[in-house]
Amino acid sequence: MKKIYHKLGLFYLILFPYLFGMNGSLLGSPITTSYFQTKEGKIAYSKTGDGKRNLILLPGIGDRKESYFELSLLLAKENSVYSFDLRGLGESDVSFSSYGPKETAEDILTFIREKDLQNVYIIANSMTAASAVYIRSLEKKRVLGLVLSGPFVREKSPLSFGMKTLIQLVFRGPWGPSAWVSFYESLFPVNPPKDLKERSEKLKNNLSEDGRMAAVRSMLLAPKKECEAALNIVSGNVIVVMGTKDPDFDSPEEEAEWIAKTLGGEKRMYEGAGHYPFVEDPTRFHSDVQKLWQKK
Repeated sequence: MKKIYHKLGLFYLILFPYLFGMNGSLLGSPITTSYFQTKEGKIAYSKTGDGKRNLILLPGIGDRKESYFELSLLLAKENSVYSFDLRGLGESDVSFSSYGPKETAEDILTFIREKDLQNVYIIANSMTAASAVYIRSLEKKRVLGLVLSGPFVREKSPLSFGMKTLIQLVFRGPWGPSAWVSFYESLFPVNPPKDLKERSEKLKNNLSEDGRMAAVRSMLLAPKKECEAALNIVSGNVIVVMGTKDPDFDSPEEEAEWIAKTLGGEKRMYEGAGHYPFVEDPTRFHSDVQKLWQKK
């Protein structure tokens, strides 16, 4: 999230797609939202497809399950695909006491175990890549592979008190959702999707709801310590996907290489792509995901 910190001052000064309706429909065909109950609130998800493999799709901070729509349609031809809203975002409740990668992992672990899902593969973006690693470390028999997109899986240098304060100021108040959307749009530096403005408007509307930005702020400041420790436990059948122009990393290729090597996986670099390769090139991403089970 390097770019967040570099652009916070700018955001402070500035102090899904068009085809989708607010109910998540495409050309009038509804996508049903379901919920599962945790101890502190409900988590929203949608299910498409009906296959023997169970694919779990986790968005990054501030994003919604709808960001995976194009990819989920491709994957649903042969799989059961579950696209999730993180706690506090999308259509999930805002009643939770904490938000972060470990909390997301615990929610998904609850879901997998309650549904008794087997043959599970997880696709995760940004912060939730750490969640995916943690999940697999605790459910190796159920979770057979991971695709980590634009992944943050380890702690970097700790934030200063001043930076933490600035995050609280920039992403709080009536300007918070607009500041986040400005940041979101900057993560497509070369090839933004044609419907970026529509996607941004959906995000802004969602983040304007009570409690949503509080969840975002909490996620931005949440530690990854326990999830990072799981890097030493997970190994094999991991694909790391990184855009060569991902502005969240000083060197996207170096970070992708380190993660792939650490997890005994493979890396895929998407030339010119930013932080959301699955949005910019869902067809290629779909092909890469399939390699998790095709090579067996």
